[in-house]
Amino acid sequence: MVKNRPLAAIDIGTNTTRLLIGKVKRNGIERIYSERIVTRLGEGISGRGLITKKAIKRGIEALEKFSNVISRHDVLRTSVAATSALRDAKNRDEFLKKAKEAAGFDIEVISGEKEARMTSAGMLTGITPPVSALMTDIGGGSTELIFFRRKKPELVHSLNLGVVYLADKYMKHDPLLKTELQRMDNEISRRITPAAKVFKKVFSVDTVFIGTAGTVTALSAIAQRLKRFDPGRIHNSRMTLKKIKDIFLKISSVTAAERVKYYPFDPSRLDIIVPGTLILLKLMVTFGFNEIIVSDHGLKEGILLELYSKIRT
Repeated sequence: MVKNRPLAAIDIGTNTTRLLIGKVKRNGIERIYSERIVTRLGEGISGRGLITKKAIKRGIEALEKFSNVISRHDVLRTSVAATSALRDAKNRDEFLKKAKEAAGFDIEVISGEKEARMTSAGMLTGITPPVSALMTDIGGGSTELIFFRRKKPELVHSLNLGVVYLADKYMKHDPLLKTELQRMDNEISRRITPAAKVFKKVFSVDTVFIGTAGTVTALSAIAQRLKRFDPGRIHNSRMTLKKIKDIFLKISSVTAAERVKYYPFDPSRLDIIVPGTLILLKLMVTFGFNEIIVSDHGLKEGILLELYSKIRT
């Protein structure tokens, strides 16, 4: 029964809500259907700690759509996990209640540590597991760090540092002022440095850097000059620190409208790509990496793998 029927996973992030319907196979996940909807749940949350009415409406509409999609695919079971925005929101119970009423989903609000562990499992689907790796998921409300060795995560840490949070706090002008960029840079450094001291103690000469989520995959598309988003070209691709620095210099000095020429097929990322790229740069410089391996997989794959494991036991 488990083998023949697909499972569904929904990842409710601070910026994007994602759906994956698939079957877990010995060599990975057979993807049947996937979709992402930009809901910006975390928009404005850094102020009063509340998800806005408009953001709640966008989030519930996305879940209603996904519920309809799932009903057409003979799904055995669905698992729904929410991350930073709902972890932090004072009115998260309102969202959870409406999601249950409108879409029928029981949502688990997972901790940063659990998010990191599940993300690490998902990121490596379709990638040969390295001997040792620092893995990162740069999200809308938080950035996850996972040290992976001997086929399992050994050290995880969730940084309260995300692209929507930084955009809300610092990007008040278009184009960005140098003073705003410097303040953003200072906050990112202040939050990353303590974690770096801990993680670097466990690194070895064969430790590689792997990244996932919208910022990292968008940069891969820009670096490859893709005209459309192509997961096959992006997953398991590589970028150098120099290439990312070059891209950052271009996108941080122009308006959001002008960034379209670098990334023409996802206008919803034209503001948050700047803080996301700065987080990635600071991670690479602080931790001492000159290259990153890009994964187009992450938490939603991890949710599906965990659900499959629960059903089998």
